[in-house]
Amino acid sequence: MTTATTTVPAPTGPGGGPRPVPFSRLVAVELRKQTDTRAGRWLLAVVVLLGAGLIVVHLLVAEPADLTWQELTMTASFGQVLLLPLLGIMAATAEWSQRTALTTFVLEPRRTRVHLAKLAAAGALAVVVTAAAAAAGAVANVVGMLWRDGAGGWALDGGVAAGNALAFLLLVAQGVAFGLALLSTPAAIVAYLALPTGWSVLGMLVPRLSEPAQWLDMNRTLLPLMTGELTAQQAAQLATSVAVWVAVPLAVGLWRTARREVS
Repeated sequence: MTTATTTVPAPTGPGGGPRPVPFSRLVAVELRKQTDTRAGRWLLAVVVLLGAGLIVVHLLVAEPADLTWQELTMTASFGQVLLLPLLGIMAATAEWSQRTALTTFVLEPRRTRVHLAKLAAAGALAVVVTAAAAAAGAVANVVGMLWRDGAGGWALDGGVAAGNALAFLLLVAQGVAFGLALLSTPAAIVAYLALPTGWSVLGMLVPRLSEPAQWLDMNRTLLPLMTGELTAQQAAQLATSVAVWVAVPLAVGLWRTARREVS
């Protein structure tokens, strides 16, 4: 008795090689990895709780005239400025800290595509969190009107909303860049918190660094973007600081991970 077996050929691409994994699938996988881990869920929970706490404080202490949708949404967003980049860091260091790099890069050998998918997934998550902050601000606005006779304005400046969304995307990209450059979650978090902050402090304390800080301090150059008042010169200053604090570490990280041996 003989058994016939049929071998199904693997899907091939236009060049005859293996069909590449669709980029949208890579993004979906990375997004799931960022929200499926205990650390990722806890960080998202802290972002939500911090935003809710800031809204409650604002409802308690702000003048009724300041209880508007825009003010409450901005208040809820303050915690995101500090915590959202940590999502990017954990996304970038996941394979190396959890020893899953071999599995990931066997399934998708082109490491740069994987890292770009991490960047896209972290950015998508930042957009979702930003939208959630706007929704929380809307609910708080209704509460403010009913509880403290707040102004209840529903006007939301388009420049402010777009500027904040872009600022959060840049901060998440900075987190991914630091994570890829260092490939260690604790080291990347410390470097992200210490280096830009240290430079900001030096820019304020040392007179000679005041002028360079206007071009190289990302904490300072993001402010006009977030307030919707970005001028041409301020845009150039923002681009310069982003090149230093995002593009350079991201390039270093992509170069380093492309050459690092996986075991």
